[in-house]
Amino acid sequence: MAFFAKPQNYSISGKITSNNQALPFASIFIKGSTIGVSSNEEGSYKIELAPANYTLVFQYVGFKRKEVTLSVTENQTLNIDLQNDGISLSEVVVKAGEDPAYNIIKKAIKKRHYYLEQVKMYSCQSYIKGLQRLKYIPNRLKKIIKATSGEKIDSSKLGVIYLSESESNYFFEAPDKEKEIMFSSRISGRSNAFSFNQLRQMKFNFYNNFISIRSVSDRPFISPLNANALMYYKFYLLSSTKDANSTIHKIKVSPKRKTDPCFTGIIYIEDSLWRITSLDLEINTNQKLNFIDTLKIKQLFTNINDSVLMPVNFNFNFSFKVFGVTGNGYFNAIVKNYNLKPIIKKDFFNNEVFVIQDSANKKDSSYWLKNRPLPLTSEEKKDYRKKDSAEKIHNTTIYKDSIDANRNKFRIANIFMGYSYYKTKSKISFEIPGILTNGLQYNTIEGVNIISKIKFSKSYENYKSHIIDATARYGFANYLWGGAVTYNYHYNPKKFAHIIASFKNIVEQFNKQEPIMPLVNSLYTLLINDNFLKLYKETGGEIKHTFELANGLYVESVASYYKRDALQNKSFNVIIDDKSKWFTSNNPIFPNSDYLAFTSNNALCMQLSLTYRFKQKYISAPYRKIITGKRFPRFNLTYQKALPYMGSTVSYDFITAMAYNEINWGLLGRTGIRLKGGYFLSNDNMYFMDYKHFLTNQTIAQTNDYLSSFKLMPYYLYSTNNWFAEAHAEHSFNGFIFNKIPLLKKIKAQEVIGFHYLKNDKINNYTEINFGIENIWRVIRIDYIISKTNNGAWNNGFTFGLNFGL
Repeated sequence: MAFFAKPQNYSISGKITSNNQALPFASIFIKGSTIGVSSNEEGSYKIELAPANYTLVFQYVGFKRKEVTLSVTENQTLNIDLQNDGISLSEVVVKAGEDPAYNIIKKAIKKRHYYLEQVKMYSCQSYIKGLQRLKYIPNRLKKIIKATSGEKIDSSKLGVIYLSESESNYFFEAPDKEKEIMFSSRISGRSNAFSFNQLRQMKFNFYNNFISIRSVSDRPFISPLNANALMYYKFYLLSSTKDANSTIHKIKVSPKRKTDPCFTGIIYIEDSLWRITSLDLEINTNQKLNFIDTLKIKQLFTNINDSVLMPVNFNFNFSFKVFGVTGNGYFNAIVKNYNLKPIIKKDFFNNEVFVIQDSANKKDSSYWLKNRPLPLTSEEKKDYRKKDSAEKIHNTTIYKDSIDANRNKFRIANIFMGYSYYKTKSKISFEIPGILTNGLQYNTIEGVNIISKIKFSKSYENYKSHIIDATARYGFANYLWGGAVTYNYHYNPKKFAHIIASFKNIVEQFNKQEPIMPLVNSLYTLLINDNFLKLYKETGGEIKHTFELANGLYVESVASYYKRDALQNKSFNVIIDDKSKWFTSNNPIFPNSDYLAFTSNNALCMQLSLTYRFKQKYISAPYRKIITGKRFPRFNLTYQKALPYMGSTVSYDFITAMAYNEINWGLLGRTGIRLKGGYFLSNDNMYFMDYKHFLTNQTIAQTNDYLSSFKLMPYYLYSTNNWFAEAHAEHSFNGFIFNKIPLLKKIKAQEVIGFHYLKNDKINNYTEINFGIENIWRVIRIDYIISKTNNGAWNNGFTFGLNFGL
């Protein structure tokens, strides 16, 4: 019997530098293939090769590539020094006449569509490493954290806060079908977690007109090869150098206006073929980024065959400063094993765009030592050793109990901010409010009232959970106690399935959408003598079941039984007394009458709701499903029926429909559209809380959803038990205009315009148009609104509020 030993692999390792400076994330691959590795952040690399003769290609964006032929028969050290491929940016001199770069860019733009459509289908394999560091935490923030949680923040909290590695197989079919399957994942100090590194989020194609990075900016960024790039960019030819059998043009790109959504940096174009060979670009605070200050993007391409170049290295470097906290990090992707003719099953591509295999986080350190295509830096090695060792301790019962004992200690701050109790081992938490987090309010029905909420939660490793919320409420003027308990069982995270049961004896607004914020009402009542809030008491319970029937199709069913009792004003206190005003009654139908709004009644109601998200994309992860990208068109159909049984005196049938969509117009911004309509098929016996009410506002504070609400409409004036048609549209320009105005540009303000319309049996036409400034210091929004009713009455006003996007 003969035994054949598998040939031993040998390692070729070393450091890639230029003038003794390390070159991080340089690309090293075997000539004629896409098999290769990358240098780490310190410039070190290591590649395992079977005995044979090879030509290794060393590449780094902005440097001349270097080829080294060697015979692999043993472990070798091979240090490489790369030479800069041209003059530095500081040496650029703009000469009279058009720079030659413009002619090169024009030719590249003409070839843009060709290279966008050149590859119809491909598959590849990627390795991604991500690292994030904290560099500085201001002392005032350290003190706040210590006061509220008891945790001491010292230098040990600085340094690496996130380190992960992953491998995945990626599949693509033109024009936009894609799927990525992660088969290995590692996160430092979190062996049971999964990385969310995704090649599909890094592989920006600069042949597209726009590069959308929604995580850092609402605006898309203009590619240097955009069809209209000459309107936005300045181009400078820095050098033209021979590379193998071609000439590569090194071109500096910069925005004509520094705040335009454009990149700054270098793009390399191959002569004659006019295609990108590599790029080194960045965006920064001039582009009004969210959460980060600077993002640097590098891409390096190599030949897959004689006619096709594909990227083999993607690198993101970023820095951030948030509330004085500073840090930086990177994500680096190495791509190999391109197949331009993969065999893919017909139904392989669907709305599932990313799959994390259950076994992905089961790979041990020996696997990563063998398969990692770049060596760890000394910082990364230290982080793995420290956190993986600490994890073993942190998972012990003794450690978890000691941590809980510390953070469960009662502190003076808990009196004001509330107290939380944790049992980490059992994944249990319990929260009670403090003086400042208890709801202390005033209205004319209850007078001064206090609301206190407690919460209990129990979660599991499979993302199932139990949550109990309890609320207690007391009105000092009407001596009315109230309370509510809600139990939420999240029993199937892959189907977003919940069973929710609630029981209550508490006051509610007539409009269940709660358009009137209690704090705003308190201020208006006490200071301006406008008591907008109208309440009644509701006693009973309901049970709700929600789940996803098929991808994007959600079903919600509700059954409820409540006793409803009318309430009257019991308090008439004010801080500033306007003698010309009288409080209105708690009767929204007849606000100048003190009669009760309705007689006590019981209501047995059923509701069935279907919601469909078109083309819903999602991630399949162990134990759960995650929606990715939330701006799909949506349609909702809801049927409500009140049954005159079991002592119920309410009887009606009501059907409503809603459609929502968002349209992205590129640089011109995005438009949100929501259309609603409804009809009472029967309305035999109804009370005012059963009517269709609208999201309205009569205050200067805008607290409702901007897209779905009316800003100047009186609260209950047009409520109906017949029919309605409603339309809302808002367009955010994402700074397209304000970006050119210095002051507004500095505060990152963006312009918005909206249209809101209502028609029903109570009003023939009600129209609002709003002109707004949003995103002031990222969260503040101001609107000027004009409204008109069918009788020609005009109204106008301002509102202020917080806004985090459409």
